[in-house]
Amino acid sequence: MSPGVLNGFFPFSAIKGMDDVKRALECAAADDGMTGVLIKGPTGTAKSLLVRSFVSMLPGKNIVNVPSNVTDEQLFGGMDIENAVKYGKVSIKDGLLQRADGNILYIDNINLFDQKMLNSIMECVESERVIVEREGISAEYSCKTAIIATMDPAEQPIPDSIADSFDICVQTYSARKISDRFKIAEMSMEFDADSEGFMERFAEADEVILKRVASAREKLHCVPVTREDISKISQICINLNARGHRGDISMARVSRILAALDGRDRISDKDIMDAAVLCLLHRRDATREKIITTQKAELPETEEREEEKYREQEPEMVSTVRAEYDAAEGDEDEIIYNGCGIEDLGMVSDITDAVRNRLDSMDEIESIRLHKIAGSSGRRNSITSRKRSGRYRGFKLPDGRSSDPAFDATVRAAAPYQKIRDSKGLSISIEPQDIRDKIRVRRDSCSFMFAVDVSGSLVNSGMMNDIKNGVKAMLMDSYVQRDKVALMTFRSGEVKISVPFTRSMEGVFDTLDSTETGGGTPLGPALLMIREYLLNYIRKNPEERCYVILITDGEATNPVIRGKEASIELKKVAGTMNIRNTEWIVVDSSLIPGKINHALNLARMLGGKYLRLEDLGSI
Repeated sequence: MSPGVLNGFFPFSAIKGMDDVKRALECAAADDGMTGVLIKGPTGTAKSLLVRSFVSMLPGKNIVNVPSNVTDEQLFGGMDIENAVKYGKVSIKDGLLQRADGNILYIDNINLFDQKMLNSIMECVESERVIVEREGISAEYSCKTAIIATMDPAEQPIPDSIADSFDICVQTYSARKISDRFKIAEMSMEFDADSEGFMERFAEADEVILKRVASAREKLHCVPVTREDISKISQICINLNARGHRGDISMARVSRILAALDGRDRISDKDIMDAAVLCLLHRRDATREKIITTQKAELPETEEREEEKYREQEPEMVSTVRAEYDAAEGDEDEIIYNGCGIEDLGMVSDITDAVRNRLDSMDEIESIRLHKIAGSSGRRNSITSRKRSGRYRGFKLPDGRSSDPAFDATVRAAAPYQKIRDSKGLSISIEPQDIRDKIRVRRDSCSFMFAVDVSGSLVNSGMMNDIKNGVKAMLMDSYVQRDKVALMTFRSGEVKISVPFTRSMEGVFDTLDSTETGGGTPLGPALLMIREYLLNYIRKNPEERCYVILITDGEATNPVIRGKEASIELKKVAGTMNIRNTEWIVVDSSLIPGKINHALNLARMLGGKYLRLEDLGSI
């Protein structure tokens, strides 16, 4: 009987689907050298259930949860205040990372944690050591653990530097078939009605998984990673534009684990392909790949001819390289050309295409990320001096009289001296030199103005519904981030700020749905109104970062001054749009750009970023 049955957890083998996630967890259990697994997916898709069910099966392993409001002292260890007050001795109290040694560290909603704290956690896990230096305490202890973390991508992105620390990143999905959803609900009801009987039904299947993991742990050191394997892995990482080198290293490790889990002593091409899917989802620079593909598609005729001539010469070049290596001494396995054996180039290309297709299908479930589109998804916290404004993140010596005392830090500073102080009947004696002030961090907000072209050209192209859906998706992202948004709409005879900056999304949704459409495109007048509105707004909110999301096909038809050429006038108007703290993003809503890409030209005139409407889902 597996430990999961004894502990009363939902059986791991009873959870339907989620094969990639299950395989990832098995990998983490089979190799203690794994740093961790990051599980992304919408809320309610069994992320936590998968983790807890799996760890409950593992003999001798416990989950150590990291709560969202954890402090540095709770996490890494801090002064044992009770011991200091009673005996006047400074000693360390165990932190969560010390309890995680030999167990599994679990972080739910990792994307909502403080980035500085996450960096420290990942550094400790990678080094397998925790060093504590604070408040007269100096300690060091072992932390051999793997992190399993979960997150909902719709809430907030996770920094690339943190995600890259995880060997594996996988996604959960909401079931789309009625039969699958029915089965999930049915099994949940069965478990609630008779949990013991339900767990017994799947005890044998859970035991099979445990035996496979245990066998893989024993067999792992017997599975070699050959130079040929590494060559294929490196070439695939290059082909898929994997950032950095951790993807190569993780793929090599995971390929070996997958072979061991299947009971084999050699890595197969399928192992490499599956490892790429597990290890490159969070490292693949899909945007750069798309840019490279686009640039090749837009090569001038002369450059196209140069590429064609190069391809014509390539077979001869390959033959020359083969002859040189055939003449050289050494093992044939070490013949490498462009990252892998010449005879394997086609195979690597096939694996790359298969992995790319699987990763592309995963990317489709990602919501449209407003902050990533705007390029504002980086660090957004700043230290504030306002009392009780912002999250308590640390402490400092007060500058003069204390205005926002940190009680916990103050008590820790006073604790070692209680044996020699006159408490005067108090539980603890605090003197002025013990006082510590709080360091608070507040989250900087952004302001996003959606300027939507609702002219007749958009209606005629049939793109209006796509535009509305895109704006709604981006607005929901901003709602989670708690930023301010405004809505401006423009068509001939009607250029207006439909919704001023607000944190309430409902009014924006309603206004967008009820906006009248049709007529010409007054781009020049729209830009001038944006300028006037933002100048006043930034004057009142000087610290605010503003982004204008201009959704239009970019073809101006209505000028500011009657009788002027709208397109020529637009260039002059765009030249006046250098507004402080403001960035521009032009989203091309044309069905198919013509010979002149008006939206791209507008983005260049504004010094902003250019995107196609259909590209938003891949950002």
